[in-house]
Amino acid sequence: MSIAKYARFASFQSYEAADLRSFELISGPQRVCAKGQFLNHEGQSTPDVYRLRSGWLSCSITTPEGDRQITKIHLPGDLVGMPSMAREVAAETISALTDCVVDVLPLEAFSEIFRKHPRMAGMLFMWSQEERVRLMHQLTLVGRVPSVKRMAAFLLTIVHRVRLSDPEIGDSFVLPLTQQDLGDATGMSVVHANRALRILRERGYASLQKGVFTVHDHAGLTGFAGSPADAKRSTVWI
Repeated sequence: MSIAKYARFASFQSYEAADLRSFELISGPQRVCAKGQFLNHEGQSTPDVYRLRSGWLSCSITTPEGDRQITKIHLPGDLVGMPSMAREVAAETISALTDCVVDVLPLEAFSEIFRKHPRMAGMLFMWSQEERVRLMHQLTLVGRVPSVKRMAAFLLTIVHRVRLSDPEIGDSFVLPLTQQDLGDATGMSVVHANRALRILRERGYASLQKGVFTVHDHAGLTGFAGSPADAKRSTVWI
């Protein structure tokens, strides 16, 4: 079984083989995207929804002043563009951080899940609440946490999600995010992002060198960031 393919299930204490089969109903024709390509533009009519098979994507919103705020980094196994299902136009811009393969999902696939697979529908609801908690945490980071701790917390989230996709990942992995991307994700300028990374490196917590991110002291980085533990959730009630 591909671990990345079902990485989203890793946040649950347990799941059944039938859950994986139901999840496979959320599929569609595949599309290959090159690094830098846009899949949706914010405000675009009839936006598509995707399932990310391989590669990294980013979602972002542009402010009236023209600044970009990255709202989500997507890894393999993620459903992408879901917020736009509630709107007539795309809620966000989706772009490829690396070469990617996605399924373009027909909305009828979700209708099938909601009508015939209520347990899977319940898991989709749980994932939506998981995203809500993540955005609450991100809002708090951007609004109330100093820049260096903000960067540490964001990078820890990425480490956690990368390891869900591939438990064999060690302390180092390729991080396809520029300092501009990191700044746009954490609400700081490139200069402040560079400074935050330098401080994390000088304190021996983590470093980003030539596109490779390395955690040197996971416990220290976690303690410095003050990130809350993320316990797995029960699905017994679904």
